[in-house]
Amino acid sequence: RLSWTRDLSQSAGRAPASTPGPKMLRHLVRKTAGALTSAASTPGFAPYRQMSAAAAGGQVLVHMGGVDSGEIFSVAHKAICKTGGEVKESRSVRLGGRYSQMFLVSNADAQKINDVIKKVCPLIEHLSVVPARQTTKDLKGPYCATSPLVPFVRAVHMELPWKSGIVDEITEFLNVNGVTMTDINEYRAGKDVVLEGFAHLPTGLAEFPQVNESDLLLKLEKLGVKVVQFTKVKGQDPPPGATAQMAA
Repeated sequence: RLSWTRDLSQSAGRAPASTPGPKMLRHLVRKTAGALTSAASTPGFAPYRQMSAAAAGGQVLVHMGGVDSGEIFSVAHKAICKTGGEVKESRSVRLGGRYSQMFLVSNADAQKINDVIKKVCPLIEHLSVVPARQTTKDLKGPYCATSPLVPFVRAVHMELPWKSGIVDEITEFLNVNGVTMTDINEYRAGKDVVLEGFAHLPTGLAEFPQVNESDLLLKLEKLGVKVVQFTKVKGQDPPPGATAQMAA
């Protein structure tokens, strides 16, 4: 009995042979972490990262692209809606034999959208379904009727006689005067270049003072720009219950 007790007391201070020591534990932790990081960074793992980030019922941004192969926009739009999602906004462009499309979808099931797009668009080369930033749900977004930014937003359509560098020249002129172009489209129309989009005028609260629109438009005309449209946008009404949410 004394011998057995002595053996226990001697072995209590050391780990059994089958238990890994501190060095081995650190090695196993590093190895496991490296394997997980490597797996998460692989292209095949990316959709699952996106799916976990974009939970069902949220608002997601679908971005897809590839070689132009027919009427892809309507096919993708219809497929997204069949999943129960609602397309709030979309952008579609074809250029140089390729296409790029974006859909802002609310009430979205990201996994369903990812699966159905791959099914109906088998030639797709790029697809991402990621959580969308708060845009249509933003109670004080720039196009909300109650936003203080609405008076400074203009819908713009300009036509410029084409010459090398003309688009750079005009956009730089606007930037120097504190005017920011957003959602801009550029395309050719005969001998002219057409620029369409939204212009955000300086509010006067930052580094740029408010601009005199009449002077700005006159300067553009002197640069050879035909300003077809430069009008105020009408803000959308806030979502139902927005006042109560903001008060809370």
